[in-house]
Amino acid sequence: MSSLGMRPTREQLAHHFLPQYGEADLAERVLTITDAELERIGEVAGYYAWSEEAMELLGGSMGGTRAACLATIDVLEGTMRDLRKSQSQQELDWGTPERSAAELTQEHLLRRRATTDGPAPSDA
Repeated sequence: MSSLGMRPTREQLAHHFLPQYGEADLAERVLTITDAELERIGEVAGYYAWSEEAMELLGGSMGGTRAACLATIDVLEGTMRDLRKSQSQQELDWGTPERSAAELTQEHLLRRRATTDGPAPSDA
């Protein structure tokens, strides 16, 4: 289990991260989350982006913004649904290819691991 975490703010999630992936409703909701929910999003996002498990399964980091958005979905909605937009505008601008079905499967596996043996909730 990785102890690496992210420290996104509500404002970063709402105004910079979530809108990039078409998550307008979640962006609005995130402004009213508790400190504990925000801390948990950061822990899970760090696991998704930088844990040994992420590096092994994904062959590298999925990136902090994507990790934070997926963690927000998983923590606040309790689901592992896909992002509304598969790529951010920045990824499109960079010409980043869309994730393959195999890559998305690995991403889902990592997300499932987070609910079973991933990062432990903080004691805060």
